Amino acid sequence: MAAESAGIGTWTIDPVARTIVLCRTMSAMLGLPPAVHLQPTGEWEQGIHPDDLAAVRKALGGSIASKQSFSLEHRMRRRDDRVIWLLTRGRVVDAGNGTRQRLVGACVDVTDRKKAEEAARSVEERYHLLAESSPDGILVKEGSRIRYANAAAAPIFGAAHAGDLIGRSAADFFDAVTVEIFERTVSTAVDCGGAPVTLAARRLDGAMAFVEVSTNKVSWEGKAAAQVLIRDVTERRQIQSEMSLMHERLKFAVEGTGDGIWDWDLVTDTFTFSGKLKQIFGWEPDEPIDGKVDWSRFIHPEDLPRATALLGACVKGETPIYECEYRQATKQGQWRWVLSRGVIVAWSERGKPVAIVGTTSDITARKEAEEQAWRHANLDILTGLPNRRLLRDRLEAAIHETHRLHQTLALLFVDLDGFKQVNDLLGHDAGDLLLCEVARRLKECVRESDIVARLGGDEFTIVLTGLDEAYHIEFVSEKILLALALPFTLGNEKGYVTGSLGIAVSPFDATSADELMRKADQAMYAAKQAGKNQFSYFTREMDERAHARLQLSYELRHAVERNQLSLCYQPIIDLRTGVMAEAEALVRWKHPSLGNIAPSLFVPIAEECGLINAIGNWVFQQAVGCSRRCSQHAKKLIPIGINKSPLQFIRQDEESDWLQYLERMGISANSIIVEITEGLLLHPSSNVNKMLMQYAQSGMRLAIDDFGTGYSSMSYLHKFHIDYLKIDQSFVHDIETNASHRTIAETIVIMAHRLGLEVIAEGIETRCQMEILAQAGCDFGQGYYFSKPVPERELLDMLPRQFIH
Repeated sequence: MAAESAGIGTWTIDPVARTIVLCRTMSAMLGLPPAVHLQPTGEWEQGIHPDDLAAVRKALGGSIASKQSFSLEHRMRRRDDRVIWLLTRGRVVDAGNGTRQRLVGACVDVTDRKKAEEAARSVEERYHLLAESSPDGILVKEGSRIRYANAAAAPIFGAAHAGDLIGRSAADFFDAVTVEIFERTVSTAVDCGGAPVTLAARRLDGAMAFVEVSTNKVSWEGKAAAQVLIRDVTERRQIQSEMSLMHERLKFAVEGTGDGIWDWDLVTDTFTFSGKLKQIFGWEPDEPIDGKVDWSRFIHPEDLPRATALLGACVKGETPIYECEYRQATKQGQWRWVLSRGVIVAWSERGKPVAIVGTTSDITARKEAEEQAWRHANLDILTGLPNRRLLRDRLEAAIHETHRLHQTLALLFVDLDGFKQVNDLLGHDAGDLLLCEVARRLKECVRESDIVARLGGDEFTIVLTGLDEAYHIEFVSEKILLALALPFTLGNEKGYVTGSLGIAVSPFDATSADELMRKADQAMYAAKQAGKNQFSYFTREMDERAHARLQLSYELRHAVERNQLSLCYQPIIDLRTGVMAEAEALVRWKHPSLGNIAPSLFVPIAEECGLINAIGNWVFQQAVGCSRRCSQHAKKLIPIGINKSPLQFIRQDEESDWLQYLERMGISANSIIVEITEGLLLHPSSNVNKMLMQYAQSGMRLAIDDFGTGYSSMSYLHKFHIDYLKIDQSFVHDIETNASHRTIAETIVIMAHRLGLEVIAEGIETRCQMEILAQAGCDFGQGYYFSKPVPERELLDMLPRQFIH
């Protein structure tokens, strides 16, 4: 009766009869009618939870054998199939006559307590999962001792395992002064909150480390405790010690770093957020954001489907971890990039997830840096257009798509005519403005689906995609040429350029990006050579010429070493005495299989492929030797003229120091005449100016070749001490019949003499031409009338000859 009044169920087991008698309270616990019941022990055992049956049998058997009491907790299934937890205690008693024994005992329903313990364990497990996933060290300190440490805390304090930290106190890691600071920080933070502090710690392995400590109050196993977050900032402190100024600027940012933590209850669809997470998005710490949250209001519309899909996959068990980068709005309306991670931490009895916890990191800075790096790698800095790298990727993709859809694609290669003149005349800033305006005009000429890119310098490309009609290519090309021909307003100045445009079409001309670009480039050069300000389609003949030119450049590289180059010399005659005064060296290339190749063909190739210096230096050395031998044979100085490319003035190397070579060989500098074009005098390079002055000061003579066909200033003729003007043969070949050309030639002679210069007429082929020039006062003549270019041995034989009778 006393037990029943206390809600305690009692029972009696007869081991011999294998029966059990249950009191009314015990019967009620098991869902039986409220009366005394007599049951077979086998029937009673069927109600014991299968996982606990062995333990119950062991306890009963042990009690019978030892005559000792027993106590255990186990589960029983009620008549209504509900499972309850019972605390069962019992012992063996004598029936009174000493012949028969009984097991008697009592049970208390502890189901509510067990559920409370299970809930507490679930909370603790969730805490452990979150703590173990944290990159920072986490300690739980109860009193002066550490009761818990996560895995990340072990390496911070030099421990092999987190368990090595359990039971230790702050004195194991800090000196006396620092211990006091640490304890004061913990107590202050637990009472009213506080900012993180940085302390010097002594690791278990003896090394020193700097740790950032922040604390808050937690409940640990039903008792008040302090949670201590530890972050190893040793490397940061080392950097700060080296860069103290930077330390002050970064102090607040570094102290405020940390991930935001969130907890999602899937059953109630409610969220709990940490203060760090609220801080990331500009929410106040006490702002009522927790609870049910409509995330669609915060996540960027473009990112919401992806974020929702990834989170849903984790909840459904399709992926073990949720991880997603997306943009989320702050309270102030700004978009910030975040990295959100989460993991399921609790399941229902049926195996459905009921809780997920995770962290959110602000990765806006990293995303901006990645965006900046991508822009530097893929976009032209000046115009913002795709650069060569991005163009190639997009062109390959466009070609693939065109092939899949059986459509046509056109690549337009645009080069600006006259851009260098604008750049030189108005300056680089004006040139940049012009390029930006060109980019804008090109984009206005095409559709949104087309691609406009800048390869570099004044070269642009346009990709016309999805073409069904060929006329659209020419329509856009004409539109581009008209747009580029309009004046450009560059500050207070006006700039004028035109465009040369080459077109290659895929799949007809090429099926790869590199090949299509190469062929469009060839077509552009054809348009430029045809007069500029026009467009040209790629043709097979262009490709053949390009391959032939490439093969010729390859052969030219070996021409010198294989002795395929030679020099011929054309005499220059003194028109007053009729004898040879000097000669011009002319390079010849006799290929073993291609025969004689004209200089007009291979010299430009030598300039393009960087061979002009090597060939020019070889010509110079051969001419120096010829001048010495001719002078010795004639017993007077016979200078040799050498044509020098503008590129030889710009691309300097040790072999190009001609004055040093002459000094080393003991030959006077006036044995060489350097022939240059008029345009070189206007070249802005300081190297050109410096070298021309050195030549003039050394005594080496300078001649302006093809004078009258270019442009130059009279002041430059005087500034660089020019010695000769060579009248271009275009004014000489019809001087007998063309009065204008005769007047030009006579004017050049008069002007040169007044400037103290001598004149050489090129291309004299008749006696009449020679006499007209001689009467005009021309000093020297050169041409087939006197002699074709000849080898050195023939030139030596001509030295005593009288060329005018």
